[in-house]
Amino acid sequence: MKIKNKKPLSRRSQSKIKNCLIFILISIAALYSGCSSKEKEPERLLRKDSYFGVHFDWHAWKTDKNIGANTTPEMIEAIIDMLDPDFIQVDTKGHKGVSSYPTKVGYYNDDMVGDPLRTWRDVTARRGVALYVHHSGLQDEVAIENHPEWGHLNVDGNRDNRYTSVFSPYVDNVLTPQLIELAVDYNLDGVWIDGHVWGVFLDYSEETQKAFTQKTGIANIPRSYTDANWAEWTNFHREVYRNSVRDMIGEIRKKAPAFQICDNWTFADHNPEPVCFDVDYISGDLLGRDAVNAARFSSRLMASQGITLDLMSWSFYTWNIETADPPEARKPAVQLMREAACVIAQGGAYQAVFSQIGPGLRRDGSIDLEKLKPFAEVARFCRERQEVSFKATPVPQIAVLYSTEAQYKRLDRYKRDRRGRVFNRDYQQRGIVNALLENQYNTEVLLGAKLIENIDRYPLLVAYQWEYLEPEVYDAVVRYVENGGKLLLIGQATVGLFEKELNAAGKSTVLQSNGACPIVIDVGKGSIGIIPHDIAIAEVGEIVYMTPEETKLIGQAVGALFPDPIVTVTGSCDIDVSLMRTAAGKLAVHLINTSGPHASAGRIDTIDPVGPLSVVIRHGERPKKVVIEPGSRDVAYSYIGGKIYLTVDAVPIHEIIVVE
Repeated sequence: MKIKNKKPLSRRSQSKIKNCLIFILISIAALYSGCSSKEKEPERLLRKDSYFGVHFDWHAWKTDKNIGANTTPEMIEAIIDMLDPDFIQVDTKGHKGVSSYPTKVGYYNDDMVGDPLRTWRDVTARRGVALYVHHSGLQDEVAIENHPEWGHLNVDGNRDNRYTSVFSPYVDNVLTPQLIELAVDYNLDGVWIDGHVWGVFLDYSEETQKAFTQKTGIANIPRSYTDANWAEWTNFHREVYRNSVRDMIGEIRKKAPAFQICDNWTFADHNPEPVCFDVDYISGDLLGRDAVNAARFSSRLMASQGITLDLMSWSFYTWNIETADPPEARKPAVQLMREAACVIAQGGAYQAVFSQIGPGLRRDGSIDLEKLKPFAEVARFCRERQEVSFKATPVPQIAVLYSTEAQYKRLDRYKRDRRGRVFNRDYQQRGIVNALLENQYNTEVLLGAKLIENIDRYPLLVAYQWEYLEPEVYDAVVRYVENGGKLLLIGQATVGLFEKELNAAGKSTVLQSNGACPIVIDVGKGSIGIIPHDIAIAEVGEIVYMTPEETKLIGQAVGALFPDPIVTVTGSCDIDVSLMRTAAGKLAVHLINTSGPHASAGRIDTIDPVGPLSVVIRHGERPKKVVIEPGSRDVAYSYIGGKIYLTVDAVPIHEIIVVE
């Protein structure tokens, strides 16, 4: 169904039709003149092999004019020449629900010149650049305008006019067929679905309530987290979402098995659970402010999933989606470089988003090339580090335990969205990750299932302010300690989970601490460190604060339990350390400069270098060579008693010590 203009054709409209006919004739001529062009197209990288990309977001309106008029092959060629991306993502449907190409399935504004998506595909295919699309999922306002019954019913009895219900026919009738259209008719490489996992809300429609009762036998539908069976109600919605995505992907795979699919923030911050359906990659967007802390945490959580990942910076620190990103809100290149460093240091890929709004704030789907120029510097920054960063894997040192069920329980009880959002972020665990990094400890974040598989590889495990652990996770942690592992418990509730083990060791769990030092208790062959009081984490929006005193206390606790990490860095607390094994098998120590007010300042124009730093690397044999990347710069070092000693004079943003 189109959004049509019912007025008689004006001269301007007649002229547009003439231009469209000319465009079609040119396209046909090009097709016949290059009928074997597909055979000559260079191979495009799969997402699992893609390292650097650029994303364009638009969210078209019904009132947009001349869509595609300025989306020219020359414009797309200029983007590729400027950035040399492995992939490009363009907008095909935003949260308004208006498609930005002439879809046969959804709803689009027919004030369109030619087929801009076809132009994107033709040029990117010719240049060997993969083309993905930004496509809104459950958030679709036009679909609800046409089918009001598709909006989820809020607890107050009102229909939502922005988010379709996961129980409605929307996914089957619109979203899935449209993605198949993009995959088959346009031969696109894949999709980055937005507004889907975080677009699932509690639905109080009669149909949903009946389905819940039929599934669970529970007749009284809970209205609040204080009501009985609240967890059953929220988890019912979560499982329906999972099954819906499985069905959607299954239908797409039947028609387009090579089409690569991502549901933005799935299997990451919004629903931190093991990968349970067939996505090709996981991704998320780092919102405008405090993107460094977001990247620190999200990259580590996502890296543990064992699937291709990338994270995407907002190239602006404020953005009103109803307008465009004004020039004064854009981030300088140096700011994006640091955000990129936080991602690629964990072995992932990186991209940034720019508004798909042309020069002079033209809402026609074209690109303002001028605002991309600083990103070319970021592209060079990333490429210089690709060989030693991309697909690198963490060397196990400290694992922060992340409990899926405990997170959902916490979300349902404490972090409820007032409209009933089913999946949402919780910033609590960012605090402990930040504290460990600010003590220069190599840190990973492992979901319970991944932890069970790999727990014995980690010298230290940290459990931070969880009120619950899955029984199988709890059992694995107890065995780990009894067999010689080291465990740090932080917070009264978390300490209480291990009351039996602590009491068996002859220590009462009713422990008091003045905050000056942690308590260490021997349990079996291992040890448990305790910080028994709750460490307050101040959350202001997305910004998470922990006091310097608490950060220092955590450092003391880790030092008592884990005195000899593989790498030790001293000289500044403004350095993140990531210990990685490169794809070629070399040991790499990533040093990232996190100085300055990145958590609160929207715009960072300069980053002062940090240094000098003293670095000690435990290494079983004398290295053949030690260099600093990028540039393979030789560095003076000594090797004494099984350890490499060296000094790094300065870290402007991101330096990598590589040991061969």
